[in-house]
Amino acid sequence: MMNTRPFSYIISILLSVCSFCSLAESLNYGIVELNAQATQAVARNEMILVLKIQQQGSNRQQISNTVTTRLNQVLAAAHRHNDFNTTQLTRTVEPRFDYQKNKRTDNGWQDSVLIQIKSTNLTALNRFATEVQNLAAVVAINYQVADTTLQNYEAKLTQEAIARFQQRAVLIAHALGGHGYKVVSMSLGSSQDSRDYGAYASPVMLSRMADSAPVQDTAAGETQLTLNINGKIQITGLP
Repeated sequence: MMNTRPFSYIISILLSVCSFCSLAESLNYGIVELNAQATQAVARNEMILVLKIQQQGSNRQQISNTVTTRLNQVLAAAHRHNDFNTTQLTRTVEPRFDYQKNKRTDNGWQDSVLIQIKSTNLTALNRFATEVQNLAAVVAINYQVADTTLQNYEAKLTQEAIARFQQRAVLIAHALGGHGYKVVSMSLGSSQDSRDYGAYASPVMLSRMADSAPVQDTAAGETQLTLNINGKIQITGLP
């Protein structure tokens, strides 16, 4: 008499595999990738000012005292403005030297400080830069969108981008003969127009041009803020 147990067991495995394949197929059936975005021109409402205090000389202590005195004066003046965000970026004291006949000759010291001040009060910060030019040289001036302003616009653009994503999803589902859709995955990201919006240039490069230049009230301009949504949907009700 034929033993039917192994045969039944094989049939059971095959049915399980087929069921799994059918489930996997249904999970990946009707998947569509799509994206949507919302854009907004945003005024750059925050100014970034970078100042440099530098002193050279043969007496290290003397030049450092001079730099410290000027630094304290600049910081004291900046702290009188409640709407200024002031940061001391760097301070370096380095020996100065040159080479003659392959021999190094020390000829003094150089003490340098970089100070960054940010504010949405552009008029006050431009005036401040002019007032302290006898103490510190203007290394760079740049403009950006303030963080709080950026967050407000991103919240608004997120809602707009999601609405456009939903509209496109419904349109695609109906165009393909489905009744609706389910969101499988979604990612959001924001970006700004990089044209004329890079970080301020190297202080060493700019200081050669800006050490004695008067500060002018420059138009801050605007940047293009974009909110992108990329996602996958599964269309439901397909034949």
